[in-house]
Amino acid sequence: MAENPKFNEYKEEIIKILAKMFDCLALNGDFKVHEKGQRIAVTISSDNAGRIIGRKGQTLESLQLLVNRIMFKMDEQCPHITLDIDGYASGGRENKEESAEGSAENGNSGEYRRRPRRGNGGSGDSHNTVEQLEKQALDAAKEVKRWGEPVKLPEMNAHDRRIIHITLKDDPEVTTESIGEGAMKKVVISLKSQE
Repeated sequence: MAENPKFNEYKEEIIKILAKMFDCLALNGDFKVHEKGQRIAVTISSDNAGRIIGRKGQTLESLQLLVNRIMFKMDEQCPHITLDIDGYASGGRENKEESAEGSAENGNSGEYRRRPRRGNGGSGDSHNTVEQLEKQALDAAKEVKRWGEPVKLPEMNAHDRRIIHITLKDDPEVTTESIGEGAMKKVVISLKSQE
């Protein structure tokens, strides 16, 4: 596997971004960054794993989306970044010990430890405006077109989902679908199948 010549530059930026986010949220964590095929994988270990993962993985998914958007704005050539904590994204927390050993041996991994500052680091849940939802839809569609993989937006109510669907209904390259049960569902944005 050929090493990305900009890997170290990306690694430093990713660690800075995550450290700032964790600081604002009053979370602690250790970050290990390494190349994984055509992607950059970040393994997070933290005493706050439950808060970082969030309900059904929503918080971890949102953090990953934000990190990717920030890095893409800085450099459009940056590979897709995946975040994992305690093996959650890979489907099992039992991989924790193995991944910790593996990344310590890997010469291409970066490690960083983040401890929170004192003070109030709460993150308020504000209601999304129509403009924010439209921007979220357009940004997610851009990601889908760039990487070719579906993007799942966090669970939202019917009103907010409708805005996402309407925003992307005329895009010839992507399709939207609501998944889940109950009032709160996720919208999945994916490439239209080429026939």
